[in-house]
Amino acid sequence: MSNIHKSFFIIFCLFVSACSTESQVKSQRLNEWTISTISPKYYTVRGDILLIVGESKQGGWRGMIGKTTMESESPLSWDGGERFHSGYSINSDELPASFYIRWHSLANKKTYNKTIKVSEDIRNKMREYHEMRCGFNNGLYPYKDNILLGLAPDGMISVFLNGTCFDNELQFKVQAVEYKVADDFVYPELSEEAQAYVDEHGVPVGIW
Repeated sequence: MSNIHKSFFIIFCLFVSACSTESQVKSQRLNEWTISTISPKYYTVRGDILLIVGESKQGGWRGMIGKTTMESESPLSWDGGERFHSGYSINSDELPASFYIRWHSLANKKTYNKTIKVSEDIRNKMREYHEMRCGFNNGLYPYKDNILLGLAPDGMISVFLNGTCFDNELQFKVQAVEYKVADDFVYPELSEEAQAYVDEHGVPVGIW
């Protein structure tokens, strides 16, 4: 094979390889994502409603009715053994523009609600491809595809991004407002262990 043919062959192989890699990345583009919730240990919350508006503003999704969220490993932090906690998976390449959440805090028998905007910066972070592998099978999980909401009993919401291979990354905090429920609404009871902890330590404010 002449040097010219060799050079052409090498360039062709590199071109095919680059196209193949680009095709794989495009075929793996983010088309499924999650909004999930977590509460501090013992400060149990019950999800009431989650309304999500897509970035095209043409439609959205609804979930979370009657959902008891997972809890963190500590009453004073958001660290947890599960990456996604109580999640709602959306099969779409359209990401959220905003969402409305309402939930019941069982520790102090209050209900909170808040509309939260999702910035273009956060959506760009979710779509960014990373060559990340993890887990027992060393699987490829390249996206920060989960918006995690830390729901505190004082109504503060900590908004994180994470993913199968990514730790919690705090994006911002926002204060929800108290929502008046019907006079005959009955809050579910805490577990005996959680109630004992709350009776001893109370419901702190401003630590989450």
